[in-house]
Amino acid sequence: MDISKHFSPESTEKKWYDYWKNMGYFKSEPDEREPFTILIPPPNVTGVLHMGHMLNNTIQDVLIRRARNQGKNACWVPGTDHASIATEAKVVRWLREEKGLSKGELGREEFLKYAWEWTDKYGGIILNQLQRLGASADWDRTVFTMDEKRSDHVIQAFVDLYRADKLYRGLRMVN
Repeated sequence: MDISKHFSPESTEKKWYDYWKNMGYFKSEPDEREPFTILIPPPNVTGVLHMGHMLNNTIQDVLIRRARNQGKNACWVPGTDHASIATEAKVVRWLREEKGLSKGELGREEFLKYAWEWTDKYGGIILNQLQRLGASADWDRTVFTMDEKRSDHVIQAFVDLYRADKLYRGLRMVN
């Protein structure tokens, strides 16, 4: 057998990552083990992974892999969203530069149509980049984090925190 003098990550990493995905190593189904779940905070659909995404997702991957090694039922759920400020800025710039339109002249409903067009075109790029980097998320569970179900859960969580006197309004320094 010939062994190359130079390592070729493109073929090697893809081969093994595809094998791990196909074998279901990243999947999770409810069972008797202690659950450990992380929902990827929604990456913007700005088109590219940046250092902030990378740092955040690396930490999550380390935590999920550690939980798996501890025998927990670890589930890392990939999330996407379209409603972020960064994405809005990209859509506004795209409309101005390529279509000669401004957000103000479109109105909310028309602007949202363009935002969805942008999302359809660029929405999966960051998740594909995370897969290329070897992230061990359960990709079959990818969710749109701004959908009605998850939005309702977020609202309920904030209401519960407020009722438990954990949230408050006031002039405060926030970092």
